[in-house]
Amino acid sequence: MKGSPNPKNAELKGALTGLNNQDRRLGLLQNQLQTLEESRAKLQERYLSAETKWELRVKEYETRLKSAEEKVKRERQGAKERVVELENHIK
Repeated sequence: MKGSPNPKNAELKGALTGLNNQDRRLGLLQNQLQTLEESRAKLQERYLSAETKWELRVKEYETRLKSAEEKVKRERQGAKERVVELENHIK
């Protein structure tokens, strides 16, 4: 009876083939997942780096703005004092 296929053997062979296919598919999906996780980590690192650079730029501009505002305030005060001096000199 070697020539006639046994239905149980055919069923077992089909199940093993399906199992092997699923194992291969699982391996492919795991590789894809790992690749995607690595890509996400790189993107996140770039995002955080860019975010940090922007935060530093904003702080630098805030510092420059504060310095400029203080300079204008000093110059106005100096101008007011100069006006008072000139008015007193005229009298």
